[in-house]
Amino acid sequence: MNKKTLTLTGLFLTTLLLITINLFSAQNAESRSQNPLSLGFQIINNSQGTTLYQKDLDYLQVVDLTQGAKINFIYGKITELGTKKGAYGGNEPQFKRQTISQVWSNLFSENSSLFCITNSQFFRNDQNSSTGLAFPVKSDGIIISDGYAGEIEFPDEKLILEVWNDRALITKFQPNNLQLSTAPNFIVGLQENADKGVENKTGRTFIGVKDKDSDRLNETILIFTSKKATQPHAAKVLKSFGATQVIMLDGGGSTQLICQGNTYIDSSRTIPQMIAIFSGDEVRKKAE
Repeated sequence: MNKKTLTLTGLFLTTLLLITINLFSAQNAESRSQNPLSLGFQIINNSQGTTLYQKDLDYLQVVDLTQGAKINFIYGKITELGTKKGAYGGNEPQFKRQTISQVWSNLFSENSSLFCITNSQFFRNDQNSSTGLAFPVKSDGIIISDGYAGEIEFPDEKLILEVWNDRALITKFQPNNLQLSTAPNFIVGLQENADKGVENKTGRTFIGVKDKDSDRLNETILIFTSKKATQPHAAKVLKSFGATQVIMLDGGGSTQLICQGNTYIDSSRTIPQMIAIFSGDEVRKKAE
């Protein structure tokens, strides 16, 4: 066998090995993701790239970025800049607090592709009409807050969810992420087992990311909200939908969810920062 034949044989075997690995990865990813209907979840609302499932007190949104769906980290009016008062040398503004129903009517009138709004970042729950956020948030390319907690709270248990137009990623948070991240949107939260009353059945908001086609990019964002759930339960539901990484956001009395104008989880508590989910309807219309 000459050198050329050996080279061709090596290339063939390498290609065959890569194909086998990719097929195995795709099958493995598929096996992690169960059919929502087989889990007892039912579709209660959907639009282009967005689907809302429900099972008892649990709600789960599937947001497919490849279908033009997107999420925005929205916030109340800034009432005080808090210049350079942030935990990492940036700003720590005070944001006006609102309920999601108040925000829904205003935002939907501006953008009819609005699908859902849910609560988001931890915050200082005092009696003031404006308050600060615990951990950093970046929205539309601007770091709106460094947060006030810094390394004082949960120093080794913070994660960051970065969101681009076509993908998302959850990794361990490092302070240099604030300036080095290329994502136009990010939020810092906690690991699924951080002590926020781990086994308490209370309001929960968790987010997971999923690589639906095994290309090593997470094109799908999964948002879990529940009126009453433990942390392990929230993480388990997300993973059963195929989430490979999970982050915990604020919960308890802050937990709220409104979709397509219908309130599914209500609370009288006003909150300073929220997640708005938009369907891909506008993208679909332009394509047509």
